[in-house]
Amino acid sequence: MAIGIPVKIVVLTIVGMAGLAAMLTIIDNGEDAIPKPIHADLKSTNLIVLSAFNDTDDINMAVEVIDSTDGTSVKRASVVLSGHGAAAVNMTNNDGYAILRSKKTDFDLKTGEGYLRLDVKAYGFQDYANEFAVKIVK
Repeated sequence: MAIGIPVKIVVLTIVGMAGLAAMLTIIDNGEDAIPKPIHADLKSTNLIVLSAFNDTDDINMAVEVIDSTDGTSVKRASVVLSGHGAAAVNMTNNDGYAILRSKKTDFDLKTGEGYLRLDVKAYGFQDYANEFAVKIVK
């Protein structure tokens, strides 16, 4: 009877390993399984002087999003510029560009200056964040 227990353990181990091997063949370990690095570049100025705008003027910020590995444009990436009570959101077009619009009155700048954070997310890519993307001055 003592010989039955080790045989059961060996059989269960073999069956378990076969199941694990089957699951591993199903899992895709190709390049698409690992998120690629992404980079966002402000194509307009990274300094906003609020006193230079009227209350009704649009403040437009152009952002380009690219794949860091090969430099190609990333389309349909979510781009957010936020801070000081304001947020501007848009998606990149087929060329990897997004225009973020806000108004002078959107910002609640309690001190004389501050920074806006840029966040970018896209399917198949690592998230990108820059906490000091744009300096804002009263």
